Amino acid sequence: MIKLNKKSVVAFIALIPFFSPIYILTLPYAGLVYNFMKVVVSFLVFICFITQRKRLSLPELLLIFGELLIFIFTFCNNGQITLEFLNFIMLCTIIFLIELYSEYFVSLLDALILHFELCIYLNLVTLILFPERLFSRSSSAYGATYEWFLGSRNSFIVWLLPGLVVALIYRFYNRDSKRWIVLILGIIVTQFFQTSSTLIVTSTIMIILSFSPFLNRVFRPMICFILALSIQALIVIMNNVSFLAPIVEGALGKDLTFTNRTTIWKNAINHLSLFKGYGNLQSNEVADILGNYGNYIWKGATHAHNQLLNIGFQGGIILILITLAVYYTAFWKLEVLWKNPISRVYSFGIFVYIIAGYTEVTNQLLLQLIVLLPLTIEETIVNTKYSEKKHKGLFFDEKF
Repeated sequence: MIKLNKKSVVAFIALIPFFSPIYILTLPYAGLVYNFMKVVVSFLVFICFITQRKRLSLPELLLIFGELLIFIFTFCNNGQITLEFLNFIMLCTIIFLIELYSEYFVSLLDALILHFELCIYLNLVTLILFPERLFSRSSSAYGATYEWFLGSRNSFIVWLLPGLVVALIYRFYNRDSKRWIVLILGIIVTQFFQTSSTLIVTSTIMIILSFSPFLNRVFRPMICFILALSIQALIVIMNNVSFLAPIVEGALGKDLTFTNRTTIWKNAINHLSLFKGYGNLQSNEVADILGNYGNYIWKGATHAHNQLLNIGFQGGIILILITLAVYYTAFWKLEVLWKNPISRVYSFGIFVYIIAGYTEVTNQLLLQLIVLLPLTIEETIVNTKYSEKKHKGLFFDEKF
């Protein structure tokens, strides 16, 4: 049974602008309504944050600075200024909201899982009733699309992967509830209808690591951090992908160019600068740079198809280093509390988030929840007796 207290209801309302199903956005004036809600919610959350005298940790400040950097480059290059401004204020808003609910985390978690349940279940209903497609749009790059309540199958990961992590976390805060089991089943069943290779890989890894007693204890946070970045370097920078052939070619039926992404990665690497980025350019401008295949321009290359490369393309190599510092901080916090099962789920979540970023851009705020939530783990975790060592007072734990 769903029970919401007053704080959960407020959190649910505040989270509405972050949960905007693609089908809803196709309705007349829906985009304007959501943008208006974003501005109003951001303003109210900011006022609450100031009046309650909350402070931010260093990694949270770094994330905000990084998004501000992208906005500055976007403005200088006359890119998608309005869109990037909304991205900036919404990142600030979700960070402020998490801090505001750090002492009432269960209320925030109740609101989050309810949002994911509504979106994922409604999407599953549209998949069952309209297996071919709920609606279709046309674009010059992709032609006719096949979409459902949450959009095309490639966009399902934006909802299903963070929904999976939230469900796995929810079970430790509400042990008597079975909602987390039903949500995970809904996520699995959805993929029998439509899914993407990235979602199959990441959700499978997440479930196996979370429920395997042996792997659950072997894959410590720092091992996850080093392994995830090592594979990233092998695939993207060194172009060594042959070791993935059994998975990519065998299990997934894809080619080792990752559907021609390797050329886009090379173009992105060639346009990286230490302190300068392109910001959030217009889609056709990005395609002219990243989609240059020599004899033709692929208009579908509207981003780098890799999270770290896309960050570097938009904000420079310095922004990649900032992002890695945030990842490291999150993993370090989780290493400290490793014996707590909540910490392990968070660690696996960031691990698969980085893996998803090998071939996709994972800057959507729902996906970023996977990284943002662990940054306040010292304040939100239960059963802190599992802590392995003293960690308070270190520089990146301080609030500013």
